[in-house]
This record gives sequence, structure tokens and C-alpha cells, in this order.
Amino acid sequence: MKRLTALVGFILFAGFFAVHAQVKVTGEVVDDTEQETKLAKASVMLLRAKDSILVQHTRTDQQGRFSLLRPDTIPYLLIITYPKYGDYYKTITAETDVAVGTVRLSNVSQLLEEVIVTGKIPVVIKGDTTEYDASSFAVEKNAKVEDLLKMLPGISVDASGKITAQGKTVEKVLVDGEEFFGNDPTLVTRNVRSDMVDKVQLYEKTSEEADRTGVDDGQRIQTINLKLKEDAKKGMFGKTEAGGGGDTDRGFYSGTLALNKFNGSQKLGVFGLTSNDGTVSLNWEDRDRFGFSDLSTEVSDDGSVSFSWQGDAMDYWNGRGRPRALSTGVSFADAWKDSKHKLNTSYKFGIIENEEESTRTLQENLLDAVLNSNEESSSKARDQKHRFNGRYDLKIDSLTTLTLSLGAAAGNVESRRSQETNTFDGEGNQINDNVANQNMQSDNQSIDYSAYLTRKLRKEGRSISLRVNGNHNESKGEGWLNSTANFFALDSVSEIDQRKTMRSFGNNFRTSIAYTEPLWKRLTSSLQYEFSRGVSSSINSSFNQSAATGEYDELDQEFSNDFDFNTTRHAANLSFNYRSDLFDANLTNNVRHDELYQVNNYEGMDLSRNFITYNPTVFFRYKMSKSKSVYFRFNRNNNLPSLTQIQPLRQNTDQLNIVVGNENLRPSQSNSYNLRFNTYNMLKNAYMYVSLNWSQQFNNIQQNIQIENGRRTLSFANLDRVANTVSLWTGLGRDLLKKQKVRGSLDFDGTYNNYFNYINGALSENDNIDLSLSLNFDRSVKKGFDFSIGFRPGYSLLRNSLQPDLNSNGFVYNSNANLEYYLPWKLKVYSTINYLYQAPTKVFSEKFERFLWQPGVTKKFLKNESLTLNFFINDALNQNIGFTRRQNASTLVQDRYNTIARYFMLKVSWDFTSMKGGTE
Repeated sequence: MKRLTALVGFILFAGFFAVHAQVKVTGEVVDDTEQETKLAKASVMLLRAKDSILVQHTRTDQQGRFSLLRPDTIPYLLIITYPKYGDYYKTITAETDVAVGTVRLSNVSQLLEEVIVTGKIPVVIKGDTTEYDASSFAVEKNAKVEDLLKMLPGISVDASGKITAQGKTVEKVLVDGEEFFGNDPTLVTRNVRSDMVDKVQLYEKTSEEADRTGVDDGQRIQTINLKLKEDAKKGMFGKTEAGGGGDTDRGFYSGTLALNKFNGSQKLGVFGLTSNDGTVSLNWEDRDRFGFSDLSTEVSDDGSVSFSWQGDAMDYWNGRGRPRALSTGVSFADAWKDSKHKLNTSYKFGIIENEEESTRTLQENLLDAVLNSNEESSSKARDQKHRFNGRYDLKIDSLTTLTLSLGAAAGNVESRRSQETNTFDGEGNQINDNVANQNMQSDNQSIDYSAYLTRKLRKEGRSISLRVNGNHNESKGEGWLNSTANFFALDSVSEIDQRKTMRSFGNNFRTSIAYTEPLWKRLTSSLQYEFSRGVSSSINSSFNQSAATGEYDELDQEFSNDFDFNTTRHAANLSFNYRSDLFDANLTNNVRHDELYQVNNYEGMDLSRNFITYNPTVFFRYKMSKSKSVYFRFNRNNNLPSLTQIQPLRQNTDQLNIVVGNENLRPSQSNSYNLRFNTYNMLKNAYMYVSLNWSQQFNNIQQNIQIENGRRTLSFANLDRVANTVSLWTGLGRDLLKKQKVRGSLDFDGTYNNYFNYINGALSENDNIDLSLSLNFDRSVKKGFDFSIGFRPGYSLLRNSLQPDLNSNGFVYNSNANLEYYLPWKLKVYSTINYLYQAPTKVFSEKFERFLWQPGVTKKFLKNESLTLNFFINDALNQNIGFTRRQNASTLVQDRYNTIARYFMLKVSWDFTSMKGGTE
């Protein structure tokens, strides 16, 4: 790491002298006829004369003055532009500072018969849109759009493909104004050649709600639109990859085949994948690239739009165990009749098998004692699933749009788990132990559906919309439980030998109708009514072995239950939206009537409760400029208790931890406050942001704990203490060495979480504090030496009021580096490094230290460099150990688990395409 630090210092030192070796170009811009009129905010650009590549860009100040740096002494072209004025051109050849003096621009109305030759302008700002001329920026041969974006002022792309433009994350990349391959930016940027692109446009896109209703809801999505050259939308692209290797115990393999064929808006994608190296699905960019996105959108009660990921174990590995995966799928999308009809469907099948071994150390803090537990467990699981998703959009007429969505899934899960637990008091005396083995098998299925109809009415801003959505899910299975627990203080043994059956299902339905009405030019109102109905059921049965027959058919009613839980909601929203160039505001008033009805079928008991709640939202945003804004949101919400929290049942799957429901739970309330400020300077490619969040939980539903002879009984209850969470995120970043494309950023994160529960009747106050400072440097130009280096020191505090001296406070340090060096002959050597250190604490006396290093080398073949050979060693120092440390109320927990460690692999991949690019 010392070498990395020295390298960064050298780059910064060299860059300091490089900057001071540059010379200045200065001047003043005025109106030709009224020279006392200074032209503020005029665009000033410096281009290399030989190829028109943009090297510097600035704007004039309020007095019309400008100053920019000239990198070297080769000839440059100075261009000055201003809306509705003729352009100014001047060749700069002098080797010293250049003062161009007063530049007089003529209004186009005065240029009646003059011919103005404007040439090619690299950057043009049109209102809220920044437009880049793609051919004005130099990229390597066969470069992709991602490489082009890295060269554009104000835009950066990190190693994962995440795009940041003017300080904000780009969430959507369009092609000629339309979604081309899906809803993830990298699906275009890593596969489309840059020479296909004519113009790159950057702007903030309004939400789908605003587009469909005509009412601006204030939601904005940072968007890039690629305007293609002619004949650039037909073709095929794909990827095939195969890898093999091993360690001292077993072999490792990975194989992927993906193909996408398209013709205009029509797209057909297929893929297949198998591996045991932790790759359980296409990575997040390839999923969208080939049409298998699991992202969905939802409109909340206050009208805001949220994005959620619908993935599961078939799409993501959590780093625990050693998984084996097989996954395949097909997708189809098309649009016809001028996009009046749009269809998008996909089907996916996958199998995941995993083996996990773990150890857990726990400390439970009591008022006058502590309990220490050690757990060892091993498990094997097999998860198989089919999944289908479909969406159909119909533009009925110019004012009416209908969207229909359908999703379905069916799967099977098999698992075997063995666990051994030992509990000791503070003196080291053993209190109890438990050995449990459990086998389970379940079949699961679900279906989701939705319809969304919007109709714009004759008056601008007036609209009506109707939503219908729902889902049905069902799960059934059976299993076996064998458990033996020894309670040494009681000199007793508890043995369980049972067959288990389980069945659960749920039906949920929601419909809403909303009407929007403009009150005047900048103020609109919206009235919405919602009805929703939820019906769920849970049946869990335990059977003991019959002494007479030997069959497991004797019902154990103590550990069996049959429970129904139904909810009905009527809700009304009245909201007001104010929109102007500088100020946006929203007030949403939400009133809900919730009815909860629950039935214990075994005991013949039922309970019905009703709640009327008010859930307001207040939002405002002040735009100080196009690149600087402040934002505030307040939201109050009432949260209903869940089925698992209220059901009065007892389970014996873990004899040392018994969970008991509470049928008398009340809703909890939460207040959340969010204050944000962000600014971006395009000329310096610099940003800064501050985000402060505070949430309060009233009547918080928390688990209370009663411990007797080492056995924990956990019950849910509403607490009268207010829980608080406060977090602060702030950061800044900018170009440090612009010519060398070196950027730096500094970020601070801090979170304070304070909450309460009762342990053996004593109030326990729990404090979690996490602080971290992050310093990062990066360079990515795909030439010479590229790097991304980060240093992240921090401090973690895990404290409990019952035993404040037995805390788990400690220093935490994380550092990472991605290093790449591009050699001749299409060779690249690289290293990925991660270092983690967690200091010993008063509870966990051992430190944790892990240094992960993955070195590798790649070689590209073929004229278009589409064939790649990659050799790497994963975890070359063999230090990858699964590790977590956390606090759950009064319990401090440390986990260690097996994961994928050192192995070597040789991979060959071929990215093929028949896409046509333009020629200059």
C-alpha cells in the first residue's frame, strides 16, 4: 500500500508542475453595437487546430470576462458563442500568455446578408440540454460508447459502468429518444460502437407519470440520449465465455453464452450460464443488456416513484458458502405501428445449489449478568425456479395509454441443516446445549398482475388515471425436525422428533383512481381514492410419532397453528403541486382507514380492530441554478403489524429461542426528515453533496426478551420510547489533473441508531454508531496506467446500557485498489486489491485482518480486439474468510463462514457484433 500511496503522490506532484507550465488565454466579450453591454455566460472553447478536439471550456462571468488555460504550445482554435449572436473564431499560436482583448459579437439581426461559417462546435447548451458532437472527441479504434462518454466534459464512468453526469447518476440511456435494450445504462454503453453516434445529449427526463398525465410531478431522471447515424440500428451482438481452473481441492468453471438479435425496435435475446465460481446469473449490466431486468417501479401513496429490485437467490449470491449455478432464459421485445403497441416478455429457469458452514459467537447483555453462546452449523440447499415476466403498452390514442403487466414464478426448495449450540454464563459455566437437525422441502408459486390506464383531458394538466394490481402467492411443504437440548441447571433433557407440514397463501388486491386538476399556471391538485384488500393464511402442523402405529400422525397442538389474517384499507389522497423554474413544492394529505381481522382457527378465537390514520408528506426543492439545488422532504407514515408479529403461535424449531406473537399489537408511527444539497461545476467537473436524514419511530414494534435457564423467549410489543436514527452523507469530487484524467473524491458517512427493548423486564437502550471517511483517486483512459484507489478508515460503536463496559467499539479500516497497465501487443496486466481490518473489542478480543489480491493478465486478439484471453488468480494470498460483526438489540454477534477463496482460472471470451457504424 505504501507503493500505491507513493504513486499517487508522484502523480499529484507531477501534475502540479504540468498545470503551472500552462499559459493563459484571456479576454472580454461584449455586444458589438452596445459595447457597455457585457455578454455574461458566453461559451468559450479551446480546440486543437489539427483535429478540432475540445481541450478546454469555460463561460464568461457577469462582466463578460473569461480566462482559460492552454495546455501546450501547439496551434489552437478559440471559439466564442452566444445565443442569437454570430460566432467568433481565432487561431492561437503564440507561446506566451494570450490576451485577445475585447471580443465584439454581432447580433444575428445585424448580419442580414453575411454568411457565417460556424464549423463544428463540440459542446452546445440548448436550454436544459447539453449536446456533444461525438466526432469532436478522440477515442481509440473500435471504442464503445462508454469510452466516448469518458472523454466528454462533465461526464465520468467508473469501473462498474456507472455513469455520473454533472454530479448526478445517469439512470437511463436512450437511443434516438427511445429505450433501445432495456432500462440500465450499460446495456448500450458497453456494446454500441462510438462511431455509430452522431450527437450525445444530456438532460433531466421527467417521470413516466408526468409524461402520461401531463402534470409535472417534480421527479427527474438524469438521462443521456444517443442520436445515431443512419443505418445503425440493425444487427446482432452477443457474448460467449468459458473458463476453467482449480485449487488444491476441486476444479472451478464458468461458462456463458448470450445472444441478442434486433431489428429496429424488435429484440430477441437468449442466454445460458453455468458456474461454481460465485457467478449465479448474468451480471447486473448483462441482465439488462440481454433483456432480463428485475427492476420494477412503484408509485407510493404520496405520488412519488420508487425503483425496486425483484431479484432473489437466483440472481444474487451473498458470499456465503460455495454455490453451483445453472441458469438460462429467453426474452422478446417489439413495438409496432409507430410504437402504439409495445411488448416486452422474458422467461428464466435456474438451479442454485449451495453448501455453507459457519460459526457464530454471541454475547447477550443482561442487567446483572451476561450469556455467551457458540454456534456451529452446516447446511445444504437446492433452489429451483421458473420465472416469467411480461409487459404490454398500448397507446389507445394521443391522450390515452394502457399498460398491462404479468409476472409468474414457480419453484422448489430443498434444504438440510445441522446446528450445535452451547451457552455459558459469564464465569464460563455451561448452562445448556442443543443439537438440531432439520430437513425441509417446499413448493412455491406466485402470480402478479397490474393494469394502469391514463387519460389526458382537454384542458392542459387535467387528467384521470386508474390502477389495478394484485398478487397471489402460495407455499406448501413438509420436513423433519430432530433436536436434543440439555438444561444443566434443571438437570433435564428435552427431545423432539417430529414431522412438520406447512402451508401458507396470500391474496392481495389494490385499485385506485386519481384525478388531477390545474388550479392555475404553476399549481395543480390531485385527488385519489384507493381500496385494497389482503387475505393471508398460515397453517403449520407438528406431528409426533404414534406409539401404536409408529407413524408420525399424532398432532402436537402446542406447536401447531392455523391462522388467518385479513386487512382492508380505504384511503384518500389530496395533494397540491407547485412547479416553477426555481421552486418546486408538494403537500400530500393521506387519510387511511385500516381494518384488521384475525382468526385463530385452532382455538376458535377472532379479533377485529380498526385504525384511522393521517399520513402527510411535505416536499420542496429550491434550484439556485441549473447545477445547484437544495431539497427537503418530510413524511409521516403508520405501519401496520405483520402476520408473523401478531400470530399467537409457538415454534420449536430452535429449542433455545422461542418466538411468541402478540395479537394486541398497534400500528407504529414513523417520522422521516431528509435535507439534501448538491452542486456541480461543469467547467471544473466538480461536485459536492450533503445529505442529512433523521427518522423517529413511535410505538415502535420491538422484540422483548425473557431469558430463563439460557432459553430465550422473544415476544413483540409496542414500546413507549422513541427510537431515533440519524445519518449524514457528504462528499466532494473534482478533476485533480485534467489533462491526465485524474480525479479525486472525499466522502464522509456517519450513522447513529438509538433504540430500546426489554430484557428480563429491564429497559435496554442500544446505541450503534458508524463513522467513516473515504479518500479516492481514479484514472480511466484505457491507455498506459489506469487506477482506482480508495482509503476508508472508520470507527464502529456497538453499546448496550445494561452492560456499558462490555461493548464492541473498535477501529475499522478498508482499502481497495484496481490497477491496470496497458502494454503493447494488446496486453494488459491488472490487480484488484482489498484490505480489511477490524480491531479487537472488549467483547471480541481477536482482531480481524484480511488482504485479498487478484492479479491477472489479458491478451486481445483479432483485428477488432473482440477475442480476449484472461488469466487470473482469485485471492492469491488465500486469505478470504467470511466475516461479519453486528449488534441485534442487546446481543452482540460475530459470524465466520466458508466462502470461495484461492483458485486460478483461464477464461476466453468473444464479444461478437454485426452492428453497423458510420464512417467519417
